[in-house]
Amino acid sequence: MNRRIAASLSALAMLLVLAVPVLAGGWADIKPDAQTSTSREGTPTEIGFTVLQHGVTPAPWETATVRFTDAATGDSFDVAAANDRSDGHFVASATLPHAGYWSWQVTLGSLASEQVPVRITVLTASGGLPPFDPSSLLAAIDRTKLELTSTMDARIGTEVGRLQRQDDGYAASIDRLEAQSGALVAERDRLAARIQTLEGVGGLPLIAVISLAVLAGSAAGFAMAWLAGQTGRRREGPVVIDPVRRGVDAV
Repeated sequence: MNRRIAASLSALAMLLVLAVPVLAGGWADIKPDAQTSTSREGTPTEIGFTVLQHGVTPAPWETATVRFTDAATGDSFDVAAANDRSDGHFVASATLPHAGYWSWQVTLGSLASEQVPVRITVLTASGGLPPFDPSSLLAAIDRTKLELTSTMDARIGTEVGRLQRQDDGYAASIDRLEAQSGALVAERDRLAARIQTLEGVGGLPLIAVISLAVLAGSAAGFAMAWLAGQTGRRREGPVVIDPVRRGVDAV
């Protein structure tokens, strides 16, 4: 039991160090296009990216959604992306409502993905930089920390549950193996008792009983072979019957 607990804790520690989510099924890389990092409020902004399953195979069949988020306020909205090329390329167009420091990130419908948000500065309608508010920056940092903590808690909880179920399965397997081992030991003891009993049959040791059985079998085989040989000799050669009657000259 201590070994199983240690293995579970080791796996959990590895999860915390690496911070890699356990993915069920396929995964994909999101490759953003080389594009401008600025936009303007009230003006449609088009972004592009490529979806590569397992980082290699284009996935034009995927369903992709782009979430735009204002870093200062946390406001966000989603826009559906459309596939426009067979190489897995998608585009999405959105009109950002106000100036600020925004980011966008892709979520896929079937494949799991871990994409770093792409930053974009949204200028004012006149082309000026958005006002910088330190309090908004601190609020954004706190919100990001909270979101990261919640995400990690959910992932760790899922992994701990999986490890617990796996541990229960191992425990059940060990119990079955222990029961099978006990049955084999009992069968061994029964066979040992039978051997001891056979060794005392007729006052002869077991090896003598086996030797007599082998000799009897050999004698029976020899007798059968001898009888078969005698029968074969009696049947050797055809019987010739002279067609000429006695007392009659064949000429």
